[in-house]
Amino acid sequence: MSQGAHPSGHDPAPDVDGSPTLDAAADTSGPPEETRRRHRMSRRRRARLWQLSSTVVVAVLGAVVGVLLVPATPVEVGPLTASVHVRPSLTSETVLLLPPVGQVAFDTHTAPVRIEARVRGVDIDKAEALFYSDSGFTELQETAPERITSAAATNVALNALFAAVGAGLAVGMTYRRVRRAVVAGGSAVAVVGAFAVLTSVTFDAKALTQPQFEGLLSQAAYIADLGDSTAQDYANYRDTLAEFVGQVSALYIAADSLPVGLDQENVITVLHVSDIHDNPQAYDVIEQLETQFAIDLVIDTGDIVSWGTPLENELLHAIGRLDVPYVYVSGNHDGATAARTIEAQPNATVLDNEVVEVAGLRIAGIGDPRFAADDDSDAGGWREGDAAVAAAAFQLGDTITAYDEANPDAPVDLALFHDPTQPEGLEGRVPMVLSGHMHTSKVELNRDGSGTDWLTVGSTGGALASGGVAPVLQGEDPLDLTARMLYFDRDTRRLVAYDDITMGGLGLVSVSIHRTQMPTEVPELEVPEGAETPEGTIPPEQEVAPGEGLPDEDRVTPTDPVSPLPSPSDGGEG
Repeated sequence: MSQGAHPSGHDPAPDVDGSPTLDAAADTSGPPEETRRRHRMSRRRRARLWQLSSTVVVAVLGAVVGVLLVPATPVEVGPLTASVHVRPSLTSETVLLLPPVGQVAFDTHTAPVRIEARVRGVDIDKAEALFYSDSGFTELQETAPERITSAAATNVALNALFAAVGAGLAVGMTYRRVRRAVVAGGSAVAVVGAFAVLTSVTFDAKALTQPQFEGLLSQAAYIADLGDSTAQDYANYRDTLAEFVGQVSALYIAADSLPVGLDQENVITVLHVSDIHDNPQAYDVIEQLETQFAIDLVIDTGDIVSWGTPLENELLHAIGRLDVPYVYVSGNHDGATAARTIEAQPNATVLDNEVVEVAGLRIAGIGDPRFAADDDSDAGGWREGDAAVAAAAFQLGDTITAYDEANPDAPVDLALFHDPTQPEGLEGRVPMVLSGHMHTSKVELNRDGSGTDWLTVGSTGGALASGGVAPVLQGEDPLDLTARMLYFDRDTRRLVAYDDITMGGLGLVSVSIHRTQMPTEVPELEVPEGAETPEGTIPPEQEVAPGEGLPDEDRVTPTDPVSPLPSPSDGGEG
């Protein structure tokens, strides 16, 4: 027997101090079978961990796809027909979508959930009854919260169902394990339920007094007039919600006349804007109105900028993002660079003493022969350049006459001319002229007995960079944002109706829409006596080659005040 071997053949006992004998210490790694067993257990643990994590990823992806397919839940709240959509989001907010004026968002809870309510329509009869009934708002206070809460709960249930089906199908199809698919579906329901509970627990109705705006409402007060100064007037969430529904109803009552009396399939819808004067909010107005009313064409009669700086011209790229043709003539504030920037947009047409056909209408236009970008033309030089404006009108009138003679079966339908104060050159030569410049709206049918209807629209930008801010700083109401919707018969291309749209300016929310039907009798065009183009009216340096326009240096630039300056009642100009 070798030295150190125990007679029994067992491992030697440890020494007195508890240390193993030399042979035992040399065998700490154990037999090879034990090592392989440990390795197998480690591999199984890694496999289970990978299996679990991959299952979770597949389940989450499936649940997300399912949630994205959840439809909005319809709900009737008083006169409003709306839809409620609850969905996971990186932002925790409640959002109210109010076409065509934008959206209002509230930071109402902490769960990663977005509650979205969209107004789909308004029952005008119910809305009017609401305002004339003594008990209308009381009924809203009693029923509106329950109906919205019920719709939200229904949508949450749909989210849970769709998430469970999505997660279960994804896991089942990937791993072919029914039990695993059931667990994934159940887990999705649990997560959705947890989000719903967290949203309910953390929901703060007081957040409704702290709105955030986008679109047309982005620079305006809350539509329901809920600010810090009036929040105390609303006892609770029911009062707040009822007031809000009433205000939205009033907004849509204003638009009630829009579809009346028009064959929507047989009209060309044109949005006339002017004098944006650098206000980016005007493009929100255009985009919202285009979305709501299916506009065929936008016409802009100038003063889209104020000083012609590169920064201003950058704003003009917003035109290219509009999904509608855009026809433009320069105003007295617009330089050649602005016109080139607009012409570079894929949907834009700039008119310079020429005729084009867009959206089924034959349109003539010429830019303003003045260039006031380097001058405060509101303060001085208002009358300077009148002769150039009159000459430009005659020049465009001659272009229209020549076109009509060459195309007797397809004459010009309307002309675009920035300044309406010198009309002689266009009267009797074209059925309609659209203008801006005055910052106030005006309609002159059969102007001077010529058969020409002359429609001037106010400032779609609230004359922001041309005097629009001054009233606000002086504590007065800001200028309204105005636009006009024109409806042309698709066959005759004559105007059958128009809507004057007035929106509250900076710091205000108000929307009014007033419809006017055009007379059925159409007067004959007749050039007023003595209004033929005078010899030598158009100086050679002012002649505009079709499609080219005048260089800025050849345009008239007002320098000194010329009497008489406009009085406030004239509406001013820019």
